[in-house]
Amino acid sequence: MKLKLLSVASLAASSLGLMASPVMADRASAEANLHKLNVPDGFQVEVYAEVPGARQMAFGQSTGTVFVGTRGKNAYAVVDKNKDRQADEVVNILDDLKMGNGVAMYQGNLYVAEQHRIARYAAPGFDLSLPFEQMREVVFDDLPDKAHHGWRYIGFGPDNKLYVTVGAPCNICDVSGYEGTIIRMNPDGSDAEIYARGVRNSVGIDFHPETGNLYFTDNNVDMMGDDNPPGEFNAAPEKGMHFGFPYYAGGHARHQDWENKEPPQEVTFPVATFQAHTANLGFKFYTGEMFPAEYQGDAIVAQHGSWNRTEPVGYKLERVTFDDNNQVTGHETFIDGWLVDGEAWGRPTDVLQLPDGSLLVSDDYNGVIYRVSYGEKQAAAVTKPTETSQQTVTGLKMPESVVAHPDGRLFVSEIGEFGKNGDGQISIIATDGSKTVLATGLNDPKGLDLFNNELYVADINQVLKINMDGNVEVIADSNDFPGKAEFLNDLEIDGSGNLYVSDSGKDTGQNAGIYRISNRGEITEVLGSKDGIKRPNGLLMDGIGSLLVADFGTGDLFRFDLASNEVKGLNTGFGGADGLVRDTRGFLYVSDWNNGKVWQLAGPRATPQLIADDLQAAADIALSADGQFLLVPDMKAGKLVYLPIH
Repeated sequence: MKLKLLSVASLAASSLGLMASPVMADRASAEANLHKLNVPDGFQVEVYAEVPGARQMAFGQSTGTVFVGTRGKNAYAVVDKNKDRQADEVVNILDDLKMGNGVAMYQGNLYVAEQHRIARYAAPGFDLSLPFEQMREVVFDDLPDKAHHGWRYIGFGPDNKLYVTVGAPCNICDVSGYEGTIIRMNPDGSDAEIYARGVRNSVGIDFHPETGNLYFTDNNVDMMGDDNPPGEFNAAPEKGMHFGFPYYAGGHARHQDWENKEPPQEVTFPVATFQAHTANLGFKFYTGEMFPAEYQGDAIVAQHGSWNRTEPVGYKLERVTFDDNNQVTGHETFIDGWLVDGEAWGRPTDVLQLPDGSLLVSDDYNGVIYRVSYGEKQAAAVTKPTETSQQTVTGLKMPESVVAHPDGRLFVSEIGEFGKNGDGQISIIATDGSKTVLATGLNDPKGLDLFNNELYVADINQVLKINMDGNVEVIADSNDFPGKAEFLNDLEIDGSGNLYVSDSGKDTGQNAGIYRISNRGEITEVLGSKDGIKRPNGLLMDGIGSLLVADFGTGDLFRFDLASNEVKGLNTGFGGADGLVRDTRGFLYVSDWNNGKVWQLAGPRATPQLIADDLQAAADIALSADGQFLLVPDMKAGKLVYLPIH
């Protein structure tokens, strides 16, 4: 989907100290991979926000701000002002922490657990420009100040006490003091006590919604083989229980150096075990009403994934199931696909439930937060067509490209009379089907893309930027390109704001190529006319550093690696291949301008399935804002066609 509308608001600096600095929300890289996720029917996964190094999350009262810890020096606030379940801004509220992983909210106060201490910050939800560093109130400073397993996870229990995980500072060793425990204390830090012992490295706790019992994940001893020992899901219904470490390396498994040593008390074994090295971290018991009823009371666990196994495992969400008596019955995969062909593109870290029943999932590898919802459909961009008809917008003058705004409006480039300068325009199609004009005086505008709420347009031999007021700015004219800008066609923008523009060149392929306009305005030719693609047209980001390219001259589909400059053929037979787009399920669509056809593919190498063949000239396609329609400009017919795809 050609949609990268990002919003960052600046907050005023406090005269008392730290300015809360906004963080650019870059979701493009993760969005490009979402189609790889295996999601149960009815569920969908979207990128909610980017938060660098996102780890534990906590939900703020009243405003619904989500606070996020990291294993670095920063803590963030993620703001969704209009409650559309997409972040409006991400604000860095603290930048002097020592591994500030743990965050929790209690009675309007934000608690942040660092490696060595726990502090609280008053009323963060209402004014993110407060000088939080100066407002810091340290409530507990007796945590072991050791980096190994020094990332704390915290949460308030039904007893109104703060529970804190304290990892062992080793792979396996004797522990002392608070090491290898879960401790609890009053909100002011008083009466700290050890609640559970024998815990190697828990990075996830929650309390059962009916019994109130504490459950926690535990990551067990490394270097004992690919499949030993198992990961743990434990129940700690009362104070004083011992969960085995270091006498037990995980589950019932024992390390050779400890197999003859007796634990100091009876050991409580896990209520569920996981595949070794899956690295089970944060989790939440599901209590919302959005998901199907059978999810009620089950735990959704983030599996961070292995780092030391011959074949990687984990990198998914696991569902621990409970029966009507609140007993564990087993566990199963909920969502996977962050691991593909032995390579991980994401690492789930924590889970948080929003008031509407959807779940947020942090990913510290991608630096994003996902939102998992069920049965949710965005407001349709247009009235849905009947099963026997296609809705169309007519009266357009050679429409070439379309892109959907998140609010449902469509932007359409109209060439006018081909080859005539000054009669091209960008039109807006409202959700009710009415048409207005955003900008006029263009030449032969073609490819469109949105970034930071501004429209980018390929106009024959120049690239334009148009704001929402219709003001047009030339960001690259014909003289700026290192080669001859012959026939600029499609646009694609990556998550960093770098713009890629295809030049289809002449019929023979002369002067064809792909240019990159960096976010600093530098223009380079990344693919030339002799690099294996005759007439590049449609462009689509395909993960980090890779483009799918439709060849208008041969009808072939290629993957172009931007780092190595390698061009690899993927598929063929698309006639005058024009537009490329991918839907929310991961299906790829290719349009054929010459023959008026549109194909659907399960993947770039899959067998194409023809879904439309009655158009005159299917140009640069896009996806509607609700994901229900493929938007096809039929250039020669002068209309925009909505093809239902769900």
